[in-house]
Amino acid sequence: MTEKDPLIKRSLNVETDFEIENSSSDLSDVINKKISNKKPTKDAGLYSSIANLTNAVMGAGFLSLPYVFSGMGWALGIIMLVVIGILCWYTLQILALSIREAGVSTYEGVAEAAYGKKFGIFIKICIFGVALCASTSYLIIVGDTFPKVFQFAADQDESYFWTGRVFISLLIMCCIIFPVSMMKRMDSLRFTSSLSFVSIIYLLSLLISRYPTYNHSFKTHHIYAWKGDAITVLRGIPNIIFADTAHIVLLPVMGEFKNPTNKRITVLTSTTIFLCNTIYLLASLFGFFTFGVTTPGDILNGYKKTDVGAIIGRLAIGVSGMVTFPLFAHVTRNSINETFFKGQPFSWARHTYVLLIFATITQTLALTIPQIQLVTAFSGSTFVLIGVFIAPALCYLKLCIPNAHWKTKLRYWIIVGFGICAIGLCLTMTIYNKIINK
Repeated sequence: MTEKDPLIKRSLNVETDFEIENSSSDLSDVINKKISNKKPTKDAGLYSSIANLTNAVMGAGFLSLPYVFSGMGWALGIIMLVVIGILCWYTLQILALSIREAGVSTYEGVAEAAYGKKFGIFIKICIFGVALCASTSYLIIVGDTFPKVFQFAADQDESYFWTGRVFISLLIMCCIIFPVSMMKRMDSLRFTSSLSFVSIIYLLSLLISRYPTYNHSFKTHHIYAWKGDAITVLRGIPNIIFADTAHIVLLPVMGEFKNPTNKRITVLTSTTIFLCNTIYLLASLFGFFTFGVTTPGDILNGYKKTDVGAIIGRLAIGVSGMVTFPLFAHVTRNSINETFFKGQPFSWARHTYVLLIFATITQTLALTIPQIQLVTAFSGSTFVLIGVFIAPALCYLKLCIPNAHWKTKLRYWIIVGFGICAIGLCLTMTIYNKIINK
């Protein structure tokens, strides 16, 4: 091991806390010295930052991961979930180090500081792609869940206009999602993020409590530990990666994070990834153990339409999707402002029409794309792999260890290579699964 790598250095001496050159400087000092013009207000506490980051990570993956486990088997599913979770946490850490070294407050800023304006523009496109796919997936959740709740409450079917998917989706967008997304600061969303987390906990409780009721019709041989053919694994990887994506939301959260020392940022990222993957693991296991080989792509579709607990569960996941959309709208708005309106004072008019355009695009996609798995698989095979693995490793190599020994750099080039190979293989399998093997 060498001390040229800050991550190795930290493991040798805990008190250095990601020390690169000056152990007395922390992330807040470096950012405040290097960011010119106006300084962002940093008054978001640790709880609200964890709530917002956790809310951004959890959601769509909760519904689809049981189906991924049914394709892989529970043992292989656990292995893949743990390995990818550790990799995502690791790249979050090196992204934080790159932020410190570059002294910027946006992902595209890190990329531009490392490799120039063109690479920064490329990362902006990837960030927009991730935010677009994530926001669309949450609106699909809203469109899949709330109409069923309304139909159950009104004792009507979907043939009525006011209980149909289109009307209810647009009604919720106009009356709830859009107004909440208009909030200027991400820290203002901490209460809605807490509501989303409570909704996810209820869903997890539902999966656990319904296991004894539903699993009696499935025999033991329907539950298997390993179904590890290459095609099945490659089809499942994008969904797991998409479920663990926190990178594009990390920087806006850090921009408002009070006293963002290296230790506090480590607590923030570690707590988020650990919490999300623990919930994912329990949900995936109980979902798969309940329905076996018949596990649906949306786990809630496996329960009876008259199951009141499942109806409340649909309402809960709908609320989660509804209050998560504003987080990605915030990220998109920040990226657009940095690209086209950098240095200009805040404008409510610009704030509104940027959100209006983004909401219109995502809502249109959500109403035309039938399955959430298509969105998560495509995003996880393209934009997410770039933003989670390739870009953080490349930026870290350039900004933090440019003169390190090749052995120190090797692990990061392996991460880059893994991301590039995964894009080709996972995207091919996603297209194959959709077009050829319907």
